[in-house]
Amino acid sequence: MARIESNIPLAARVAEQLRQRIGSGEFTVGTKLPTELQLAQELGVSRNSVREGIRALVHAGMLRARAGDGTYVTASDALAPALRRRATTERAVHVEEVRRLLEREGARLAALRATPEQRVALREAHTARLKAKSGAEYMEADLTFHHVLMEASGNPLLCDLYRGTGGIEESVHRVTPADATYEQFARRRGELDAAHEAVVAAVEAGNDEAAAQAALRSVLLSEELPSVEPPPETPR
Repeated sequence: MARIESNIPLAARVAEQLRQRIGSGEFTVGTKLPTELQLAQELGVSRNSVREGIRALVHAGMLRARAGDGTYVTASDALAPALRRRATTERAVHVEEVRRLLEREGARLAALRATPEQRVALREAHTARLKAKSGAEYMEADLTFHHVLMEASGNPLLCDLYRGTGGIEESVHRVTPADATYEQFARRRGELDAAHEAVVAAVEAGNDEAAAQAALRSVLLSEELPSVEPPPETPR
């Protein structure tokens, strides 16, 4: 690994090298970065320069610092975080329209390009959704399902755009209840599960048009589900 050149602002060079290593896949999304001390020794700079470089990427949305734990990669470049910030200022209907387009096209491409391993992962994620016994389990499985679907499109830019617009996260958080009300939620999600099953079946069959239509239906159904209000607190 090249050391930092002395005639360039150190914090900026640290940030740029980390950005390049994240972009190259050396540090993938979800990966924990080496410690400040390890990076400082590797790059031949002070820990303060490393700290400032990391702070710049945290501000850009590519990294997230967890107190007492470390720093994790949250995006492969600055595109998704920038889009996420833009999405928060747009009208909700505009964001929903973009998400529908991305989900539909992602599913269509997944039916054409998914590897055997990705088809298996998609089926497993759907099975986990069906077997979920709590709101937390359902949320995790559903987010995994949609991210696997987008990854299976084989288009990394589409994946970044999807993450940048919030993907399905906002909808999942809106309609998925706390564990206390999960049983009630589970009784009304039959159509949504059927739509997800149709997506999986179409991807497995390589039917791109059916996959696109099923994905669009799943998004529309999730948008139609009413928001779940937390249960009232029990008086003490």
